[in-house]
Amino acid sequence: MDASPVQLDLELCKACGICIELCPDKVFDRDKRGYPVLARPEECSQCLLCEVHCPDFAIEVRRRERKVKEPTVAREDLIAATSGAQSSDEACGHDGED
Repeated sequence: MDASPVQLDLELCKACGICIELCPDKVFDRDKRGYPVLARPEECSQCLLCEVHCPDFAIEVRRRERKVKEPTVAREDLIAATSGAQSSDEACGHDGED
């Protein structure tokens, strides 16, 4: 399976160069015929500029799947840390009487 973030369909592409010019990460080069070549796929930030602006619909950007991070603080530690917290009135110096 191709893990490249950008898929180019050169049968649809007319080598206009819009993708090459718009890419903020400069991941494309031109081949000898002027067609885009994904030269630096690891640099692609998947911003979608090339896909959205391609007049020939010749580019598909595959979005990365978000990794779910495990919490760095255990739930029990959060409960223990908040159980001794002052009320908002106490923290502000209010005694609750007006």
